Amino acid sequence: MTTHEHYTLAAAEYLSRLRWRNVQPTTMRNYKSVLDAFGAFLAEQPTSRDLYGAVSAWQEQLLSAGKTPSTVRQYLTTLKIFFDKATKRSFPEHLRFAENPVDTDEAPKAVTRPYEELLTDEQAASLFANTPPSFRFQEHWPRTYAMLMLLLNEKIRNAELLDLRLCDLDLIHHELTIESGKGRKYRVVDLCELSETAVELYLTAGIRPAYLPDDAPLFGTTAAHRYGAGRTDGAEPWHRGSSAWISSLVERVVYEKTGVHDIRTHDLRHIGARICLNAGTSLEQLQGELGHSDSKVTERYSGRLLQRRRRESAKAVLDARAAAAAENRAALRRLAEQDEDSVLYIA
Repeated sequence: MTTHEHYTLAAAEYLSRLRWRNVQPTTMRNYKSVLDAFGAFLAEQPTSRDLYGAVSAWQEQLLSAGKTPSTVRQYLTTLKIFFDKATKRSFPEHLRFAENPVDTDEAPKAVTRPYEELLTDEQAASLFANTPPSFRFQEHWPRTYAMLMLLLNEKIRNAELLDLRLCDLDLIHHELTIESGKGRKYRVVDLCELSETAVELYLTAGIRPAYLPDDAPLFGTTAAHRYGAGRTDGAEPWHRGSSAWISSLVERVVYEKTGVHDIRTHDLRHIGARICLNAGTSLEQLQGELGHSDSKVTERYSGRLLQRRRRESAKAVLDARAAAAAENRAALRRLAEQDEDSVLYIA
């Protein structure tokens, strides 16, 4: 049995065990994607090449293809977890590997991102405007815009946004219930007017099918894709989107509005925290909004943001946010005048 055949059978056994453990579908897709990618690379290698050399060569190929160091490190970590399991005695003996060929200590280190320099306050304020981008799928802009506003204003995590359900919204009391994937904890945050109006405009746009139950994903998709952003052709039922799907949308929108590349969804959480701190929000209040169980985490998270406390600049950002909310509210009133049934209010 060749190294590639051995790896293919072992990877299939590992994925089968993950399914048996009822691992989340998104996690399954991500693991399978990485394992398949390395398997395809391994198939092209000389049969004499050992696994250590193959892993090292794959790392170099990923970097040469333009993958960021943090992405390459994530791929290698996933591969290392697989080999860790495949070297244990509990793994079938005929598929077991003698040792783990992945050393993440040699993986490229992620470059530290200076949070206060990701976007200026002026660039962050430009994201508030409800103006569709020029790229394709503009008909789904209300959904993208609502997601963008919640990431920036309510400072929620990527997975928390994707897990949101219609029943988590309370537009009467202007609150949002968030379930954190970190320990299945819940927190309730205030829903700012801009985010609230963005969500209302999204719900009136008809993108989310009206027949869906309240516990269905709020920001789902019907895109037919194996993982990541694919063709939005309605080929599948409404389902939870992937992290790659929303990350692709956010990165393209932020680039078009600000000209800044490589802004991740989690970066918007940091940018939103910086705006709050510059506006005078206390660390205790910020801790609750971010969902940190330990205040030390919030201090480490926001320490660098406190270095530039530009209250005047933060006030300009908040004024821009209020102006965008007023424009959205006016758009909702116009819709209500055109069709009394067009606006959906959620208790």
